[in-house]
Amino acid sequence: MTTRLSSTEVTPHQHTTTIEHLLRRFQLKEVLDEDPSSKTIWLLGYISASTSDDMVVSGSKAAVVTLERLSFSAQAIGNLCVGTSNGTADSLLLSSLILDSAEHNDIYSWATGIVGATAFKPDIRVALIYPATQKHIDKHRRQQRKLIRETPELYAQVTKPYIDAQPASRIQWVYNILSKKMESERIVLEDPDPVDGFVILPDLKWDASNTNSMYLVAISQRRDVRSLRDLTQEHLPMLKNIACKAEHAAQKYGVSPDQLRLYIHYQPSYYHFHVHITNVNFEGRGMLAGRAHILDSVIHNIECISPDYYQRAMIPFVLGSTDELWKHWQLQEQE
Repeated sequence: MTTRLSSTEVTPHQHTTTIEHLLRRFQLKEVLDEDPSSKTIWLLGYISASTSDDMVVSGSKAAVVTLERLSFSAQAIGNLCVGTSNGTADSLLLSSLILDSAEHNDIYSWATGIVGATAFKPDIRVALIYPATQKHIDKHRRQQRKLIRETPELYAQVTKPYIDAQPASRIQWVYNILSKKMESERIVLEDPDPVDGFVILPDLKWDASNTNSMYLVAISQRRDVRSLRDLTQEHLPMLKNIACKAEHAAQKYGVSPDQLRLYIHYQPSYYHFHVHITNVNFEGRGMLAGRAHILDSVIHNIECISPDYYQRAMIPFVLGSTDELWKHWQLQEQE
């Protein structure tokens, strides 16, 4: 995310007004993480119910802001914050943003813009999660990583009950896309077939301009496939359909088939089946071993090794030490 305010339809101008209004009320609490290689920083703060409210954590809602531009450092963000009368911090950086191309879906908002009035074109990308849950905060906080070796038995005992307990509201933004309530103008390719179909649209991490960093996502029309573990021979037509039509979607951006990398995350950031489609020149955290599974290999494993390969395989994956799922694994180890 991915990354994704109200589920009602609004105009592009209203998108911009809404996110700017929220960001100007954002009060910084801490820098969750920073990544110099991707020029990205993640901020945690709170947004009060109105501009007249003091920032009282118990009366405000948490927000996670992602900023991506030329360079960031925690010290620089600290220098752009000033104390307020009630001892909190206001972010001058967010107050100086001039945004355009803003959009939203459920609790997620994103836009491009410039810092102040010195740039001639957008030089920053901002994404807002508001209100943010503890899961959103933990996901973006710097943390120690743990390697899990998940056998089919441990999947049944630990991971599957965790997935089954996830409320549908966590992926409401996905259903908004599939039903075309939100983001319909961003869809670049659609196959409406309820079994083997999907929609392809730009991922929120891509500004849809630089083809070398092209990042699309294919979201399945099916609601009964939640992760890699669910895939069987039954799903080969869907997987091959995505592999084929992803080439057509990428060609719209001038990216040829031999420049494509299609992969599936395990564990995924949300439990509704989707495939990541990127330019091979794009490098990111999501392509690391222990998370990304190349789609061609997934198809091969099911087709040539075993129809139920992913129900029988031991699948290693990496979890952050503050991840909600990691807590379930800790309980398993204590038994």
